[in-house]
Amino acid sequence: MKIRQMQALRALVQTGTTSGAAQLLHMTQSAASKLVTQLEAELSVHIFDRLHGRLVMTPEGRTIYADVDRILCAIDDLRAKTQDIGALNGGAIRIAAMPALGYGLVPRTIKRFIGQYPRIRCVADVVGRKEVEDGVAIGHYDVGLVTLPLQNDVLNVIKLASVDAVCVLPKGHRLANARKIRAEDLEGEAFISVAPDALLRHRIDTLFGERRVRRSLQLQAGSTVLACHMVASGIGASIVHPLIAFAFKSALAIRRFEPAVPLDYAVVRRQGPGDRLTDAFSALAQEEMAAIMARLQVSRLPRLERK
Repeated sequence: MKIRQMQALRALVQTGTTSGAAQLLHMTQSAASKLVTQLEAELSVHIFDRLHGRLVMTPEGRTIYADVDRILCAIDDLRAKTQDIGALNGGAIRIAAMPALGYGLVPRTIKRFIGQYPRIRCVADVVGRKEVEDGVAIGHYDVGLVTLPLQNDVLNVIKLASVDAVCVLPKGHRLANARKIRAEDLEGEAFISVAPDALLRHRIDTLFGERRVRRSLQLQAGSTVLACHMVASGIGASIVHPLIAFAFKSALAIRRFEPAVPLDYAVVRRQGPGDRLTDAFSALAQEEMAAIMARLQVSRLPRLERK
């Protein structure tokens, strides 16, 4: 397997056509197609099917591509490091976070981290739960920030905080003046759900199902960040992570939701002794989360943190 073959595969996935891949790689269309064909032959895997003139990745192809993308990302990262003498001398740390923590906690923590370690190179990705767990377990990431529980039991878990999800409403919504929102208050409301594979989605749907509260479920967002943007535009209500909600506090009405939907946040690392960088980042993440929780406590949502 050659790096150029993997690059051709990634270019084909990114552009969707062999002509687009060829243009991206500065080669002829036939050369790009030949590289992907050679990769399929070497791996004995059929990566693409052609349906109605379009290339569609097979299930086996998706599995192969996930590994290829990780390999190429590692190579890209190595190239970046070799161009940064300061990073080579000082070291680097790779951080993965689920969206709820990646947008609300990671930037603040990194700001403090690079203040203490100005020669350290930081690489941060916002990915899904499985990508965080698997990436930390195999060493692709040094530290991860997730919502518990975990599926991978070989990771070291450091608890950050326990909070309850909040209800977000458009400014001027009929319920915006309520001190808290009950599930029954959202009967018939246009509701913005998050992705079906999200743990928060499962908990919310289960809760409303058990209470036999019907929502209008025409709308779905891929993340709580997008859900908050959609709520701010006035097209519906949602239930989201509080760290995300408060990033949009000027554009949303944020209210406590009952019954509570608990959320437990944690830092995860590989088992075994930590190194100075992961230890330092983990400690700063804990301190920053405590500071965030203190700010939330003085907001209009009393008892947001669960003891």
